[in-house]
Amino acid sequence: MGRIVTSLTVANAVEPDREIRCDALVDTGTTGLLLPMAWKDRLGSLTSIRTVEMETADQRVVLGEVLCRSRQY
Repeated sequence: MGRIVTSLTVANAVEPDREIRCDALVDTGTTGLLLPMAWKDRLGSLTSIRTVEMETADQRVVLGEVLCRSRQY
């Protein structure tokens, strides 16, 4: 089994100048996207909707925030 790495850009659709470019390891079995908390401020103002428990590939359970740009949620 090999590693799949791709270059990607994560951007704030409302503030296009707020973006982060990086190389990322692809997890082909995932159902979501997890970004480092350190990126939160770099991507602009985001609203926390709720905190959720997530299971990592090594079966650890970690807390994460579900964020969105709009307060309509």
